[in-house]
Amino acid sequence: FHSIRERVNTRFNGRIGPHRVVNARFFPLGHVKTIKDLVPGATVNDVMVTIVAGALRRYLKSKGELPPVSLVAGAPINVRTQAEAGSGGNLVSMMTLSIYTDIADPLERLHQVHDECVSSKEYSGAIGARTLTDLTQTIPARVAALGFRAASQTMLMTGATSPINTIISNVPGPQVPLYMAGARLLCSAGCGPLLDHMGLFHAVLSYHGGISVTVTACRDMLPDPEFYAECIQASFDELKQAAEALGRSRSQALRGRHRRARKAMP
Repeated sequence: FHSIRERVNTRFNGRIGPHRVVNARFFPLGHVKTIKDLVPGATVNDVMVTIVAGALRRYLKSKGELPPVSLVAGAPINVRTQAEAGSGGNLVSMMTLSIYTDIADPLERLHQVHDECVSSKEYSGAIGARTLTDLTQTIPARVAALGFRAASQTMLMTGATSPINTIISNVPGPQVPLYMAGARLLCSAGCGPLLDHMGLFHAVLSYHGGISVTVTACRDMLPDPEFYAECIQASFDELKQAAEALGRSRSQALRGRHRRARKAMP
């Protein structure tokens, strides 16, 4: 566990260019839930963060650019209280967390990501989001946009003590099919905004038994989005295989205990 996050930059932490690339991978939500059930207390979001971390590890390692310490992700979170449920506007904050790209074992990475998410949620506050909300109500939009751009350039947007290497936004969607003019929506994916020094965005959306990871990136920073999508797929496959092997090992151990218990019966 990294109690003190070290500052580290990647190819995604520079000035972005004018062009974008987008790619996505889709997975059965049931497979993701099977993986998370093998780690006590883990969530679907923990699994998806672990998959993204594995993809980043593979991609940067292939370029000879994998840092020896963990990368840090920013995760938008809702900070609206129950009393504010009916009010308008957005109340969101940014949770920063280590995603353990320095850990090769996918299950160990999942354990660490889960512990990190639990501890991060405990110290995340709403003051940053409320301050931003108040500012946008009093500052002209053009001036506010310039201010946010300047903040991103100096890494002050979230008050984080270390750079945010990527954004991971998880948006739970409906688990019933949606239709438009009689046509059924088959799958759902989303794109995310980019800022200077944050040139890689992962949008995680779930819909009707499936879940997707959509990557939006600066083309100069990610010139091979197809390969990065393959890294996402490989990370998912690696984690799924490790979880299945763990499940088989636990089942065999349980059957062994049952056999020994039967033999010990008078």
